[in-house]
Amino acid sequence: MNGRGPQPSKLEARLYRVQAIDRAAKILDCFTFEQPELPVSEIAAKTGLHKSTAHRILMALEYNDIIGQNQETGNYYLGLKLFKLGNQATARIQLREVARPYLIQLMEETKETVHLAVLDENQVLYLEKVEGPHALRMPSRVGRRIPTYCTSLGKAMLSCLDKQQVKQLLRGPRLKAYTANTATNIDELLGDLEKTRRRGYAVDDEEIELGLRCVGAPIRDYSGHMVGAVSVAGPSARMNQEKLLFFGAQVMKMAASISRDLGYDVFGGREKVLSE
Repeated sequence: MNGRGPQPSKLEARLYRVQAIDRAAKILDCFTFEQPELPVSEIAAKTGLHKSTAHRILMALEYNDIIGQNQETGNYYLGLKLFKLGNQATARIQLREVARPYLIQLMEETKETVHLAVLDENQVLYLEKVEGPHALRMPSRVGRRIPTYCTSLGKAMLSCLDKQQVKQLLRGPRLKAYTANTATNIDELLGDLEKTRRRGYAVDDEEIELGLRCVGAPIRDYSGHMVGAVSVAGPSARMNQEKLLFFGAQVMKMAASISRDLGYDVFGGREKVLSE
């Protein structure tokens, strides 16, 4: 025995972790525009937590830069990490709002399913999907994550990174094969990304699923940074080489339109960030 009584079961430990998150969320909710800084005693009173419990949670939040402490007063305030995460969430919401009418237009012009996605670490995260009029079993839904290296959305976004960034992101020379067409080594992928840069759009030629082809192009924001990608996907039987060229041109046009609405533009092949 260790003198601390019976240890919690795995289920109880999981429940405790959820309780700890709930308590942390209550503490974060205490801060307002009217009260941006609070002493631990007031935080404890607002949340109904014991002062020592509130203090332990505040220390953990401070360690993770979620909460900061005023060294003169000892009061706590919301940390810079929340500002960063809030900006990321706002950017994604703005991207969806700006892109939605263009996604619908792209679907109407191609009569195929259209996707909007962002890069989430080393994966593609679907933000929006507009179904085409044809019945198609697509391995996609909003909120789902898929690989980058064998999808047009992922390759479109990877093409905006340099070779070292791609290697660091994918963490290894070997890549999992989903079909016989999947690039399974990093050098093969880097060659494909170079073609994507020259062409202006990425192609998924049955690389993640047999019978499915996709084309995708990157989206940039006012700063010139890549913030996402848009794609058109359909069955290989309909998306022949002629269609791929047409869809590639259409997806680049829509990606450029979304980028312009986010404050980015291209003049004469030279990238320009709009000042207004």
